Amino acid sequence: MDELSWEEWQALCEMMNGYIKTQVLSTACDLGVFDVIERGATVASLAKQLEIGEHGCRVLLLGLKQLKLVRVSETGAIENAPLARRCLLRSAEQSMVPFVHLNDKIQHRACLHFTKALREGRNAGLDEFPGDTPTLYGRMASDPALERLFHAGMGAYTRLSPRMMVVKEFSEVSRLLDVGGGDGTNAIRLCERYPSLKVTLIDLPSVIEKARANIEAHGLSERVTCEAVDMFTDPWPSGCDGVIFSHVLEIFSPERIQFLYKKARAYLERGHLFVWSLMCDDDEAGGLQSVKSSLYFVTVASGEGMAYPVRDHVTWLNDAGFEVASTYDARAIDHCALVAR
Repeated sequence: MDELSWEEWQALCEMMNGYIKTQVLSTACDLGVFDVIERGATVASLAKQLEIGEHGCRVLLLGLKQLKLVRVSETGAIENAPLARRCLLRSAEQSMVPFVHLNDKIQHRACLHFTKALREGRNAGLDEFPGDTPTLYGRMASDPALERLFHAGMGAYTRLSPRMMVVKEFSEVSRLLDVGGGDGTNAIRLCERYPSLKVTLIDLPSVIEKARANIEAHGLSERVTCEAVDMFTDPWPSGCDGVIFSHVLEIFSPERIQFLYKKARAYLERGHLFVWSLMCDDDEAGGLQSVKSSLYFVTVASGEGMAYPVRDHVTWLNDAGFEVASTYDARAIDHCALVAR
């Protein structure tokens, strides 16, 4: 048998050891390392400022330097790299720290049960979270701290999805129904970009109060209405000429997605349906983000769903009576936006 090449060995090590990158990043965010460094720190002072042992701090810096998130000068001064300064400071406008927490404390934690989930045909990662409801979202409803962590993380993630905002057909809608709108991040960004747009946001009761508070804090209560609605079983509020599913559909099975598309078709007398979702390539090879999210859906979120290929959504939309008018490809981040009429 041929010896393993250096490139093969490196590739295998990357697969086996990739979780270390996640752990270093998560621990640094837990400790607030980047915030401390931004205020001024040296190799000699960092451990004391973080209130951790010197040896552990040395190991942490080893990891952060490997990730190229910090730099150390010849004098021992530590400096945040541009990416850390932009996205990993808690106070940064584009801070992704809440999503790092979500990734670590929900997604990564639960996905350790992937093997069990496949063998048992259920979202076994749910065993990590107390409760008896069959989805993560149901269990979060009875755990306010977990639900706050989740929606803060998803809000941060959504804020860094700029391609969604350049969909020109939003300007043709007067009132948009945001189905499963979460904490209102999408509604807020859309209203800020399209001054004449009004939004009706629907989600579960435990989420709606967070959305109302977020929308009020942004001074948009006159333009964004929030209602507690189960998207599957309850009637949708009337009066909208557009419907959006943003980071909602990929959670569900094809049958449930088709149900929602048909419900949207029955709801819309005229107007547009917008879909913003994780989507993999048509050959289902996928990028890392689509793989990670699909694993998360199956292992904990719902026990079903994945980053489906664009062609699946087009087929389901056509079957529901829609015609896809525009496709906005964001494959660089494993996403796509579809506009259907």
